[in-house]
Formats: sequence, C-alpha cells, structure tokens
Amino acid sequence: MYRFKFVVSSVIIVLLLVAMGSQALPVRVQAQEQIVLRFANWVSAEEASRARVQKVIDAFQAENPGVTIENIPIPFDQVRQQLITMSAGGNPPDIMLLNGAWPYELGGMGALLDLNTVAPPEYLADNWEGGLQAGTYEGKLYAVPQGMTPHGLWWNKKLFEQAGLDPNKPPRTMEELNQVMATLKANLPEDVYAIGIDTTKIDYALTGFWPWILTTGARPMYNGDYDFTKPEVVEAFKWLQMVAKEGYTPIGQQIKEERELMAKDRIAMKLDGPYFVGILRSLNPALEGQAFYDTFAVTTVPVGGNGEPVTLADLHQIGISSQTEHPDIAWKFIEFFCSSDIAVREYIVPMGMIPPLKSAAEKYADLLSDPVSQAYLNEILPSMIGGPYDPQYGAAAQFIIQAMQEVAVAGAPVETALQNLTQNLKILYRQ
Repeated sequence: MYRFKFVVSSVIIVLLLVAMGSQALPVRVQAQEQIVLRFANWVSAEEASRARVQKVIDAFQAENPGVTIENIPIPFDQVRQQLITMSAGGNPPDIMLLNGAWPYELGGMGALLDLNTVAPPEYLADNWEGGLQAGTYEGKLYAVPQGMTPHGLWWNKKLFEQAGLDPNKPPRTMEELNQVMATLKANLPEDVYAIGIDTTKIDYALTGFWPWILTTGARPMYNGDYDFTKPEVVEAFKWLQMVAKEGYTPIGQQIKEERELMAKDRIAMKLDGPYFVGILRSLNPALEGQAFYDTFAVTTVPVGGNGEPVTLADLHQIGISSQTEHPDIAWKFIEFFCSSDIAVREYIVPMGMIPPLKSAAEKYADLLSDPVSQAYLNEILPSMIGGPYDPQYGAAAQFIIQAMQEVAVAGAPVETALQNLTQNLKILYRQ
C-alpha cells in the first residue's frame, strides 16, 4: 500500500516538473563513444616534422569527430625495439610507421594485419612498382608506402667544377664513378672527400650499402640465397675496401655526420633520399631557394654488372596492428595520412618525400616540378626494388655489417670475411 502511494507520488512529481519546462529537469544525453587509435611514429619525435604531422592528425579528427588519434612519438633508433616489445606484451599501437625490415619482423611474429583485408584494390594498384613489394612477405601485405624515399646519387656541382669535372655530368657507370673519385681526390683539398659511405656499426650503414651491392648484379639474401662468396658480391665488397683504402670516404662517420660534411662542401657525392633537400637546408641556410639547385643535384645509382640502374626501395611505410579493434578506421586514417590533400601539401612534399601514389604525380604536379622531384619521378623511382627482408633479417644484418667493418675499417681479406659471413648466415637460417 505504501509502496503504491510512493510510486504514484513520484510519477506526479515528474509530470509536474516536465510541465514546468525543460529547464526544471536537466536532461543528460549520453555522449557518443569516442574511438581512440594509437599512432606510433618517429616523425613526431623530430622537431622539423612534429607540427606538420599534428596538422594532418588534427584535420583527420575534424573530419571524423568520433575518432581520436593518440600520437605516440618514439625516436627513430628506438622504434623497432619498442614496437616489438609493445606487440609481444599485448599493448601495441593500432597504427605504426615502419621502415626497412620492420614489417617482416613484426609480420613474422603475427603483430601486423594483412592490409589486403582492408585496403581497396584501386588504392593498391595506384602504388609505385616496388613500393608494395617492400612490405609484402609470403603473400601478405604488412605495410604500404607512406612516402617514397629511395636513395639516389647526390653530387655537389661546385666541387665537381672545382676539381675540373663537368658539374652537370654525374658518373653514370661504376667505371666512371671510380674515375670521378680519383679526380676529386687529386684536385680537391685534403679534408674534402670524394664520396660518403657509412662504415659504422649502425643498421642504416647496411641500408646505404645495399644499392652498391645490387648494382653489381648481386642478389644475396634474395630468395633464400645466403651465399656472399659469389663473384658479384665479392666485387661489391672489394669496391668498398678500395674506397676506404684510397681515402675516398671518411671512415667511421655515421650518415648524420656525413650529411653535415656534405652541407659544408666537404663530401662531393653521397647516396641519400629525396628528403636530403630539407636536411641540407637545415644544416646550411645559405642553400635556401635556387641556391640549393645551383649546388646539388641527384641521379640514379651508377650502373654496374646489373646492366641498368637499381636502388633499394627504402621507404617510410605504415601498417596496422593485428590486435586493433578498429581495422577499418585505422585504414581510413592511413589512407588520409598518405594521400589526402593536407597530408601531401603540408607534410609529405614539404618534408622532401615523394607521394606514395602514382596518381599524385599528376595531381600535385605543381608541387613536384623542382629538379630533385623530377629526377626521382622519372629516373630513381622506376629503378627501385624491394629489399631482401624476412623475419630474421635484423639478426642477419648484424653479420653483414660486421663483414663491412672487417673489410672497410680493418682491411681484412674480402674473401675470408665473406666466407665467415656466409657461414654465419647459413647457421642463422639453418641451412
């Protein structure tokens, strides 16, 4: 009886409050659930690119108000290990910026989604040849290109002219390259080097040396071939030893230090990516505007036994965690980050990368009309091939870098170093 009276009284009170107007009874509307995607990358950890990346993220969030992109900046030299650790621990980022063999290592441990399951076929078909190859392992696409950054041969036109060489004629073959290095060495000051080749123990030293291996026609590590004693491979390592012995390259200088020397007119040639423009300008403000193109230019890797130009598809790539709860939305962000107008205009091109889709070359022709972009579009991108990557590549790379050190720094016999390297790789791959 009392319960019935209480219920009736409560209903009457509510009706009276409603009749008094909406202000008397605040209505609580449940907010739509916000989807949060974590994006791990190194570009947000770098001062030059941090604000540009955030601008793209902000634009995506504005178009997708139900989605928040949590930006996770990680220094480049820590990214690989942190991604492996986070994925193995069950707490991976949803979206990951990747490089080199990382898609294969993470994909091999089941940490990455096969992007064939979320990416539209027309998007994949629009990629540069060799671009998707760099992220594909055993039929699964673990990463797509975010920016095209393969290495070409950069040269300092003013140093060429100072040495009596034609500043507009870079070496096109390995034979010409050897002649040019000798001329530069003979005619430039003693503290100026003909070429920069990283001979340190960092992983990227091997990335920079791969094009020199490939141009001989050698393909070690490809298709399960771990024999580094073949004549073409021996030729590449003997060339490396010659360059070091003749003093053509500074010994023990990492890529960062080589870039600094290049900006100071102390290295005449170097393999590097299209972002080299921004890097050199940041190191030497006098290179702004046309001054850069008056001093530097880029072309394909010189032709060796391969018979045609070839370079490694060293790219900025991007992938999705296999543990994400929102793969379709993660792909939507990737497509925006790689191909939206704001991404191309505010981040990709200004940071010195070539857009990853072929259609962008026509759509953004106004942004890609400079000599460097044209050299990449017409010469260098068509010459790139994917790397010899697999889940064990990280361990294999350490053995190859050790052999590079023995040959270039210690001056060890090339054949002996490569025999030891081959033996170590066959043990690693259980052959």
